[in-house]
Amino acid sequence: MIRHRHFRFSLLAVGVLAVSSNLLAASPNRVAGAAPGGSSIWATDHYPGFDGIDSLPVAEKKDKGWFWKWFGPSCLATPAEQLARARKLADEGDFKGAVKACDALVREWPVASEAPVAQLMLAEILVSPLEDYAEAFEQYSYLLDFYPQSAPYANVVAEQYKLANLIADTRGTFLGMSFTGNRELRQMYEMTVLRAPGADYVPEAMLRIAALREADSDYEEAVKVYSTLRSRWAGTEAARKALYLEANARMWLVRRLAYNVPRCKDTENYLRMALRRDPSHPEAETMRGWLGELVDYLSEDAWARAKFYDSKRRTSHAAVAAYERFLKENPDSKYAQQARARIAELKNATNGENKE
Repeated sequence: MIRHRHFRFSLLAVGVLAVSSNLLAASPNRVAGAAPGGSSIWATDHYPGFDGIDSLPVAEKKDKGWFWKWFGPSCLATPAEQLARARKLADEGDFKGAVKACDALVREWPVASEAPVAQLMLAEILVSPLEDYAEAFEQYSYLLDFYPQSAPYANVVAEQYKLANLIADTRGTFLGMSFTGNRELRQMYEMTVLRAPGADYVPEAMLRIAALREADSDYEEAVKVYSTLRSRWAGTEAARKALYLEANARMWLVRRLAYNVPRCKDTENYLRMALRRDPSHPEAETMRGWLGELVDYLSEDAWARAKFYDSKRRTSHAAVAAYERFLKENPDSKYAQQARARIAELKNATNGENKE
C-alpha cells in the first residue's frame, strides 16, 4: 500500500460517490449468486473446499446505541456537511478524527448517498496512513455487506485480498503466539474467494487457505482445498503447486494414521494420477519416492495377509487363493517369486493327496 502524507480521496471513493448519487438506500444483504470471471460483482455463499466448516464473520449493522449517543462525536446538520468535515480533518492530518467523523455519518444517515462514500473513506484511512489493516478489512466488509450496489465491488474485494496478504506478512507474535490467529487470517482469504470466486488472485488465495489449514494440522480440509484448486483452476501454476502439496498432505495423513490400508491405496492412486498427469513436475522424484513407500507397505501388508491363510488351521485351497490374489494385486513384489513357489508346492501336495 502507498503511504500518503496527506489523505486524498481515492478513485474508489470517486466511483462510490458517482454510483451512490442514484442509490439512496443501502442494502442490508450481501450480493448473492455466482458468476465466473475476475470482473464479476457477484459473490457466492458456497465454494467447494471450505463449505460448512465454520461460519465466516458477518458485519453487524452500525447504529446509535446509548453509548454512541452519550460518548460518540456530534454530527453537523447534513450528511454533505459531515462528509466535508471528514475530508477537512483528513487534509489537516487528523486521521483518527476523520475516521470518527466518517463513522458518525454512517451511523447518523445510513441511507444517505454520502454514507457509502464515508464508509470507503474510513477504510482507506485505516489502510494508509493509520496502517490498521485488520480493522480496515472489517470496514471494507461492512461496505460490501451493506452497500454492495454503491461500491466498486471487485476493486474493493481486491483491496481486501491485498490487506490479507499484508496482515499475513506483518502479523506480530508474542511468546510464539500470533496476534492474528491462523483461523482469523484464513477466514479473511476465504471471504475474498467467496466475494469474487472468479478473480485472478483466487488460486493464490486458495493456496494460502490450504497452507493455513496445514499450519493448524487440519490436513483433511487442506486436501479438499487443494483438490478444488486443481479442478477449478486447471492449467495454472497454482494448480501445479497444489498437485504436489495435496500429495504431501495426503502422505502426512497416511503416516499420522498408521498407514491405514484404504487410505494408503487411495493415496497410491492419487500419486499415480499426479505423476501420469505431470511427469516432469519439479517434485516428481519426491512423489515417486512416496509412491514407492506406499507400494512397499501395501505389498508387505498383502504378503502378511496371504501368509495368514497358509497355516495348519486353513485349507490348502484357501492358501492358494490367497497367494494368487496377492500376485494379482502385487505382480512386481519382491515376494512374487516366493508366492509362486509356494502355490506350486501346495498344488503338488494336493495332487499327491488326491492320487493316494
